[in-house]
Amino acid sequence: MLRNQPARAGPLHLLTAALLLTAGSATLAGCRTRQSDELALRREFAVPWEATVLRYEASAAEPGWFGREGLRITMVIRLPPAAAQAFTREVVRSGQWRPLPIRTAELRHLAAIRTVLAQRARTAQLTGIPLQPAGTVYNPTADQMLESFRGSLQHQPARGWYQIRTAGNNILWAPKRIPSPLRDDVNDFMLAVLDPADRTLAIRVSSSY
Repeated sequence: MLRNQPARAGPLHLLTAALLLTAGSATLAGCRTRQSDELALRREFAVPWEATVLRYEASAAEPGWFGREGLRITMVIRLPPAAAQAFTREVVRSGQWRPLPIRTAELRHLAAIRTVLAQRARTAQLTGIPLQPAGTVYNPTADQMLESFRGSLQHQPARGWYQIRTAGNNILWAPKRIPSPLRDDVNDFMLAVLDPADRTLAIRVSSSY
């Protein structure tokens, strides 16, 4: 009789190993994506490396077949006291940041409300399917869309500064422009809000492609 032969892996063992390997790979990919997002935003806004990330949320968390479609990122960073003072001084000196609150007209452009309403009307015309009554779930009004967009943003302090950047494509890595004020709907943006009192920089990234 042969002894001490290694046991052959059965189907269940092979499936378990494959699942563990897949889960491990997904975790590593998630870490890499978060690190890449953080690197992009730190570089974009010249955030000092000693600053700490308090909050990070991303959807889509990982690239799919067509990249990260409909990308949404929220990142909140706290700066050390000395770095916060230096960062605030640079914000004021640059002249490229505006005092809070964010103007309602700019919020409407960030939410692309005019574009959405036009697309909705055009779809109804092309398909022949009439729009649902205004204010219903499938046909919210401009004011409803505005309030929904406000609610999706990080809480804004009473005093502070904000800046909007847009690229038109590849929002994380493409060169940005800083419209001030924002006068047209955009299909992507970075919205940064600086709270000097709390020493936090809240960054919202959004794209519709």
